[in-house]
Amino acid sequence: MNQRTQPLGMGARIGIGFVVVLALMVALGATSLRYVAEANQRLKDIAQSNNVKTELATVMHSALRERALAMHALPILADPFEKDIEVQRFNSQGTIYMGARARLESMPLSREETRILAHILELTREAQPEVQAVVEMAIFNDNQQEIFERMRSVAMPRQRAIAEQVGALLQLQREQTAAAVRNAETSYAHVRNLMLGLGTMALLMGMTIAWIVSQRVTIQAKQLATQAMYDPLTGLANRTLLHKQLEHEIEVSKRMHTSFGVALLDLNRFKEVNDTLGHYVGDELLREAGQRLKGTVRSVDTVARLGGDEYVLLIHELNPQNLPIIAKKILACLDKPFHWKNQSIDISASLGVSLYPSQCSDANGLLRCADIAMYVAKRAGKDYALYTPEQDHSNGSDLSLKSELREAIESNQLSLYYQPQIEHRSKRVVGLEALVRWNHPQRGFLEPDNFIPLAEDAGLIGPLTLWVLKTALGQLLSLQKKGYDLTMAVNLSARDLQDTELPGSILALLAASGVAPESLTLEITESAVMANTSDALAILTELDRMGVTIAIDDFGTGYSSLAYLKRLPVDKLKIDKSFVMDMENNDNDAVIVRSTIELAHNLGLKVIAEGVESRAAWDTLTILGCDSSQGYLMSKPIPADRLEIWLRESVWSRISTTALYTS
Repeated sequence: MNQRTQPLGMGARIGIGFVVVLALMVALGATSLRYVAEANQRLKDIAQSNNVKTELATVMHSALRERALAMHALPILADPFEKDIEVQRFNSQGTIYMGARARLESMPLSREETRILAHILELTREAQPEVQAVVEMAIFNDNQQEIFERMRSVAMPRQRAIAEQVGALLQLQREQTAAAVRNAETSYAHVRNLMLGLGTMALLMGMTIAWIVSQRVTIQAKQLATQAMYDPLTGLANRTLLHKQLEHEIEVSKRMHTSFGVALLDLNRFKEVNDTLGHYVGDELLREAGQRLKGTVRSVDTVARLGGDEYVLLIHELNPQNLPIIAKKILACLDKPFHWKNQSIDISASLGVSLYPSQCSDANGLLRCADIAMYVAKRAGKDYALYTPEQDHSNGSDLSLKSELREAIESNQLSLYYQPQIEHRSKRVVGLEALVRWNHPQRGFLEPDNFIPLAEDAGLIGPLTLWVLKTALGQLLSLQKKGYDLTMAVNLSARDLQDTELPGSILALLAASGVAPESLTLEITESAVMANTSDALAILTELDRMGVTIAIDDFGTGYSSLAYLKRLPVDKLKIDKSFVMDMENNDNDAVIVRSTIELAHNLGLKVIAEGVESRAAWDTLTILGCDSSQGYLMSKPIPADRLEIWLRESVWSRISTTALYTS
């Protein structure tokens, strides 16, 4: 009996033991999963907290840099208005800095973070009186040498000390994030190994539990790594991973004696998408732009999103000779319109490129130089620009010239020249084109190409356009009162076609001058219209309703299609001088001129030819049916004080069918 019950008792004990082991496995599994969840939450909290702290420290660093730039700019600004704007900028950046620091101080901080912030506060209190003294000197004292000496010897060293501590705070945040990730990975590894070890000792269920936990740990570790190193919106590398990639690429390039490039890309007009269609559409556009860029470069290259609408491309072994091809390829991937529902969105970009090791030797320098080159390209209206050291020194000159241009507009230092437009049928002057000039006191006589881009960049193109319109209309009214039946043509900038208040301003100027709307011709380029077709079409349609004549300038050099040409309320086409000047010797140019005249007339438009410099060109244009022309054959642009003399004495101003030009 005892011999029969013993095995049953052992079996029961084994069964109980199995149940206990199984229960322990289940309990261990549940505990492990909870531990993983808690560790995951802790790491997530740390990552989120550090991300916020890093962002605030970055804001502080940026504000300090902007205050330093403002402090340097103040002594060289002569215009009180510009100086006041720079002071406001200096103070606003101080407010931003203080707000970011206050938010940072209100967060849970480690002992080291508290120490650094306390040191920053101490340095700020010490630096504030000196910095304020320099600013006040810049406002009230014209002695630039004294200001810069005090800035270099006292204010800037203390500002740099603060910036170094903010940089140390940024570095500490990166180290804490990296340490948190390492600790979590170590914890996860321990849990995984423990579960796998017990799983081999348990039955199938224990092994299954261990496998489930292991898989979950791996997934969560990848998710955390993604959160720490990748942009959550686009899935591209973020700033942290980009810096690691740049530093790695620099080390490889040092060993292999190779080079690489950094391209910083900024989307143009992206703010308009957010403002008009909403941030959801803007986010979708950013995601697709990132995917297009990633699909354009090679697998060895890196595409990162810095934030906003800025992307960075790390291009492995970039040869400067191949830069035009590579830049064109990168920008071309964004040329294709983005589609949202039934709406097409056109977005272009500006690209700045820096090279290692020929231009910059570290990651921050590469990004800074690429950023400078990108803004050079944007200001110049170019697709891309390669960094050069001269670009670092261009800002001061541009700032001075912009300030002088503002003063020139406000004090009527500019002048208009007028080029006559001659009708082929009557051989008489029927219109004038107003061309702005700037006789700069130091730089001499400046053509529009030398200051119009600065006016656009400084936000002065609107006031400049209104000044030209007001002056030209005043000149036209004076001539009309003396019996001259003429029209006046004025050029509009691409930026003007983004100003929805332009039609109202022009209507007010016409009313004030007493000139009839049909006497005013506004000339626009194809590229200006195509840069923002929706706004341009609305503005041009309103001007057309007012009775103003619209002309497409430099026709044939842009990229407009016949479909757009049919939609635009255009009255005239101006054939670009590049086709007219050589059409006697170049059959292709002659074909283009003839085809343009036929196209315009078929569409009910009149044609003006530019660049007529020979009698042969005049006669050819007459035979082809061109309506009117302008060029050096008839007259160069004429200053206002000599215009009436030319109108009285020139054969082109006489209504005569026999009047011929003689040299």
